[in-house]
Amino acid sequence: MIIVTGQVRFAEGEIARLTPAFRMNIQATRAEAGCARYAYGVDVADPNLLHVVEEWSDEEAVNTHMNSPHMTDLMTALGSAKIEAISIVAYEAHFLKTLLGGGRG
Repeated sequence: MIIVTGQVRFAEGEIARLTPAFRMNIQATRAEAGCARYAYGVDVADPNLLHVVEEWSDEEAVNTHMNSPHMTDLMTALGSAKIEAISIVAYEAHFLKTLLGGGRG
């Protein structure tokens, strides 16, 4: 399993402006083979900070995703964005245990 996590700090108003592009990318990505989880979330304490969380079956699925047409579209949209900082990394992982709630949701 591959876990991708990261943060992107945008200038004021950029997340709202890019929301349609984010939504289209999320919908297309969740339909990809090997995608178990794919989400963006705005930090409740910082409205200009976007969190990225992904779970993939393997590295091949991640590579296919990164080369998909909808990722090209997202990168084009991000090309005009005012990004102040970005860090997105991938980890090879295995399920350890449930910390809260029931199951691996």
